[in-house]
Amino acid sequence: VALLASCQQGTPAQGDAPAAKPKLSYEAGVMAVLQERYGSAVQLQGQWSQQLSDADLGQARAVHRDICADQSISVQNGNYRMLAICTSYDDASPIELGSTDFIVLRRAADDGISIAAELLGQGSGTGGKPGSVTTLQMGANAWGFQVDDELVVVGAAMRNRAWYLFDGNEKLSSAGWLRSHLDDRDAIDCNASGNCSHGRLDLNFDAVPDGNQAQLAYWPLRVQEKGRGCAGAVNKTHSVAYDSTQSRYLIPSSMQIESCD
Repeated sequence: VALLASCQQGTPAQGDAPAAKPKLSYEAGVMAVLQERYGSAVQLQGQWSQQLSDADLGQARAVHRDICADQSISVQNGNYRMLAICTSYDDASPIELGSTDFIVLRRAADDGISIAAELLGQGSGTGGKPGSVTTLQMGANAWGFQVDDELVVVGAAMRNRAWYLFDGNEKLSSAGWLRSHLDDRDAIDCNASGNCSHGRLDLNFDAVPDGNQAQLAYWPLRVQEKGRGCAGAVNKTHSVAYDSTQSRYLIPSSMQIESCD
């Protein structure tokens, strides 16, 4: 009897077993991941306010955040959710950038959630507010975040378009950018002799993924160049290929100009 009792001493009573954690629903799992990163104030719709420490100011700084893009996708037989979290800084200067975190969540067959890829703290925009974010398909096996923003430049109006691409390979790539609009006609350039002239650019590069060959893993960009460039009036279409070895579009420098030489 004593031997039997000693063998049973290390066996906890049935009532002492730790209770199993309840399984979270899919939406609750998404919220749990976001709350771990951004705190309990996070919400899937609408803005929330936070105080962030700022090393430059040496004190906390007020910001507003919101989920500015939300898209469920299927890539290479996997199910994912693309989220962009935009941060706007209160009391920002006109030239200060806003910030965006790009996150892709993996959805398991049992609705479990984990982070598949992320690219954090990407600056864009003006006045402390980031550029506008949309999601779009960029290939048979690729989706992307597209960011459109405007720059503050003396004498010129500039807008940029950038892409961040996800292809199911556990990586979000900064896939390139171009100058979607440039108008420098209010800029004045003076040479050493004191002769001055206005800028002459009023140019647009309208870029969209070209899905005409839908089976391609990565679609090229179809870019419509239109307006007045350095050599005069222009209206032509370009195709910009994606280089998978560099994880980016091969955008020529002529689509990123700031002025004419």
